[in-house]
Amino acid sequence: MMKRVAVIIALAALTSLISCQKEAGKEAPAEKDIVYVDAAVEASLIESKVSLDGKTPVWSAGDRIGIFTSDGQLCPAFTAGSGGSSSTTFSGQKPSGSVLATAFYPYDSGASISGGTITLTLANEQSGSVTDAIMVATGSQEGGFAFRNVCCLVKFSIPSSLNVRKVEILGDTKLSGSFSVNTSSFAVSAGSPSGTDKSVVISSSSALSGEYVLALIPSSGKRLQMAFTRSDGKIALVNKDFGSGKPFTAGVIKNIGTVPSSLEFFDAALVGNPVSSQMNQSLTVLPENTPQVTNGNFETWTLDGDNLPNNWNSFQTFEIGGGWFEQLTLKLGYDSKDRQVAKSTDKRPGTSGSYSCRIWSRSIAGIATAQGNLTTGRVYASNTSAAGTGNYNYTDQDGSITINNKTNPFHMNFTGRPDSLVVWIKFNQPGGTDSDHPYSKVEAILHDNVDYKTGYNASDCTGGTHHIGEASIGTITKTNGAWKRFSLPFKYDYSTTPSFILINFATNSYPGGGKKNDEMFIDDIEMIYNRYCRLTIPSQGWATMYVDFNVKVPSGAQVYYVTELVNGYASLKQIPAGSVIPAGTAVIVKSSSSSVTFEPGTGTPVSVSGNILKGTLSAKTCQSGKYYVLSSASTSSTPVFALYNGTSIKAYTAYIEP
Repeated sequence: MMKRVAVIIALAALTSLISCQKEAGKEAPAEKDIVYVDAAVEASLIESKVSLDGKTPVWSAGDRIGIFTSDGQLCPAFTAGSGGSSSTTFSGQKPSGSVLATAFYPYDSGASISGGTITLTLANEQSGSVTDAIMVATGSQEGGFAFRNVCCLVKFSIPSSLNVRKVEILGDTKLSGSFSVNTSSFAVSAGSPSGTDKSVVISSSSALSGEYVLALIPSSGKRLQMAFTRSDGKIALVNKDFGSGKPFTAGVIKNIGTVPSSLEFFDAALVGNPVSSQMNQSLTVLPENTPQVTNGNFETWTLDGDNLPNNWNSFQTFEIGGGWFEQLTLKLGYDSKDRQVAKSTDKRPGTSGSYSCRIWSRSIAGIATAQGNLTTGRVYASNTSAAGTGNYNYTDQDGSITINNKTNPFHMNFTGRPDSLVVWIKFNQPGGTDSDHPYSKVEAILHDNVDYKTGYNASDCTGGTHHIGEASIGTITKTNGAWKRFSLPFKYDYSTTPSFILINFATNSYPGGGKKNDEMFIDDIEMIYNRYCRLTIPSQGWATMYVDFNVKVPSGAQVYYVTELVNGYASLKQIPAGSVIPAGTAVIVKSSSSSVTFEPGTGTPVSVSGNILKGTLSAKTCQSGKYYVLSSASTSSTPVFALYNGTSIKAYTAYIEP
């Protein structure tokens, strides 16, 4: 239990230390070949070394000390029979014939001594009372033992209004754990810190309030940092710079005073012990199937020279419906001079490619204008009227044509469900504008396993349940010699996965419309998929995330980024729910759910300033001991970053590179 008195800490501290310390370990059992005899020693407290604020502490009945013999053997615990004064008698057993040489308080079965140096352990997790401090004494059974404090003590008071559940003193030197004391000079040696040795902690499931004392291993440090954790997990830091002097000297108490009730609390992650593995998490980017249009950048023209881009078709590969129309077609012919498709070096700005595709309209012996036509399917013509039901483009699932020993299909396989189609177009009407139909057209139809056809006459289209989705625009006006980017959203009728895509370009949205030499340049077709992701959350309730697209913070999850590392803590800043996280922003995610879905982020992303988290989209080979990663030591209330001893950081995760 914790001992505190309403008077000044001096008397309370070591009175409590002596009266209430519980056994630190089990007593060493008597060995069968050793004969133990009863012994009693007088133990006193040296006021100048042990007391606080000039008050002399006293022993209490039941206090237990450890005593080493001159040959280094630890006796079973000696126990005080009475208390109430600074000197009392401790009774116990020692090996027969041995000489008692060095004592310490409180008893610890793990203590050891060698060559006049005693090794003891100061607990990292303490009770908040001076009972956690350690005392060492030299003497004999006849002359008794005079104990002195070998720890530094820090005293402070916490207002109940802060609702603090944990207090941690942090340092760059070793503050707890194993340390050694020279039994002649009482000089302390602590060595290098490891694990939790750079801190001491007091915690409680209920609010901490009132006066507390924490014991530290003495050091040469002059700066003290205290971290206060509230019930909601937020952290506040208090820094004390003591300047000159020796603030962490054995037997000295540093009175921090009352913690200000106006402390500023912030979200924080701990920086914990080194680890060899990251948090066990995973992330799936969706949709996983994101195909693009084959030769949608029009860079490949090996099928028919400069007359037809690979995987595309026009009039020179059309299907004739027969009868007098077929005869007319054969008479007119479609040799290279009549073809209405060509490779062009007039390309859209900013492209990485070298070519675009040009289509244009022409007149045929007084017949209505034959508009430029480009399709991923096949052109079918059986009517002299451009608007006739016998004229359309269609997907021929099994059809293809061989030109110059190269085969071009009359269909394009496609199983994606994009959100939009982006294409660059330059549309010129040098022959004037048809007052009734001044527009060119783009359409992309997703459909299932059917020879889908689409034409001006709606009754001739396939439609129905075969029509899965469509992106189209039939109102493209002339662009006055400039390239223009068009984004066409897909509208879906059914949730099924398509099998084919039928894309059509026409120099006029009305069959037979437009004028001779209307021309349309087409470049860089791109299918846009609004990416989203699904993040698995480990049992600790925390994970990190890094993706290269915008996502929205879902309800039920908290998302943070890290602005700085502050002596054992990483300062967190929260991104509000519903906000759009910018692409390429590494974050920490907290959720009680085992899986969190981040929907596509539409709208303006939030500003994320000073984020020191970095991320990787693929497994990253790294140097051991260089990065901090989220550790499985995290709890539901606190994430923990730890120095990573591994050599590969997981894909889609975040890390800190100091």
